[in-house]
Amino acid sequence: MFKKMIQEKREFRAYQKRVNELPEEYKKAMKAIENYMWNFAKGSGMFELLKNILEMFENSASDGLSVRDVVGNDIAEFADSFLAEFPEETWIDKLRKKLRDSIK
Repeated sequence: MFKKMIQEKREFRAYQKRVNELPEEYKKAMKAIENYMWNFAKGSGMFELLKNILEMFENSASDGLSVRDVVGNDIAEFADSFLAEFPEETWIDKLRKKLRDSIK
């Protein structure tokens, strides 16, 4: 368990380093997406999802695309599209289910 914790910490630090190496517009968007998405879910699945977005941003930046070319006009919609593919249940899913179940 201790080994796993150390490994996860290393992976997170490497991830943060990569985020900080992004061009400013991408870094700002990535941090905003992180803050948004951590409100709805947690765990290693979410971290993998964020790493996928980071990789997309890194590739897009190296191709000379602007962050708007990648996320479109609505960054929340962009983030929500990734959350919809999240393999674990999100907090919003739980709240929606609770709301739906309230009138059964």
